[in-house]
Amino acid sequence: MPRSNRIVGFSLAVIAAALLLVSLKLPLWQMRMQAPQYRDEEALKIAVHPNAFRGDMRELTVLEQYIGVHIPPTLPQFKWLPGALIAGAILGMVAVLLPLAIRRRALIVVVIALTATFSLAAVQAMAQMHDIGHNRDQHTILVGVKDFTPPFLGTTKIAQFEVSSRFGLGGWLIGAALALQLGAAWSSKRRNQSNEKLPSNPQVNLLETAATGSKS
Repeated sequence: MPRSNRIVGFSLAVIAAALLLVSLKLPLWQMRMQAPQYRDEEALKIAVHPNAFRGDMRELTVLEQYIGVHIPPTLPQFKWLPGALIAGAILGMVAVLLPLAIRRRALIVVVIALTATFSLAAVQAMAQMHDIGHNRDQHTILVGVKDFTPPFLGTTKIAQFEVSSRFGLGGWLIGAALALQLGAAWSSKRRNQSNEKLPSNPQVNLLETAATGSKS
C-alpha cells in the first residue's frame, strides 16, 4: 500500500504539471458579443490566453470609437501568468519528490499559492473590465450609451450587444491541475498514516512473545 500510494501521488503530480503546461497554449477566458449586425457565426469572439488576446480584436477596435471605450492591447497579467503556470508545474513535481514528512505540506502550499495567484489575476481582470466600461471618452458618436461592466462570467445586455463570458479550456485545465495536486497531497497523507501504523505491529508481537515466555 505505501508503495502504491507513492506511485499514485507521483502520477497525479505529473498529470497536474502536464495540464498546467498545456494551458499555456489555450484560452483561460472567452467572451462572445452578438448584435443584429453580428449574429451567429459572425458574432465577435475574444479569447484571453496567458500571454495575449486572441480573436476579433480588429473589429473590436473599430467599435471602440463609437462607444468611447479603450481596450488595452496587453495586460499586466500577461507578463507573469505564463511564469506562474510553469512555476506551478515545476514546484508541484519538486514537492511530490520531497521526503514524506514534508511532502503533503509542500503540495498544499503549492496549491494555495497557485490558487491565490490565479484569484489575483481574476480580480485584476474584473477591475480592468470595470474600467473599460466606466472610464470612457465622452465625445463619441454613441455617447448616450450608459456606463457598463462586461460580465466576468454569465450574460448581460450592453446597448444592442448581448455579451456572454465563460472560462476557456485553459482555465478548466488549471482547475483540474489544482485538484490533482490536492489528490497527490491526500495520497501522501494516507501513506503517512499507513507508515505510522507499521512500527506498532512488531512491538505488539514482541510483547506477546515476552508474555508467553514468562508464563511458560
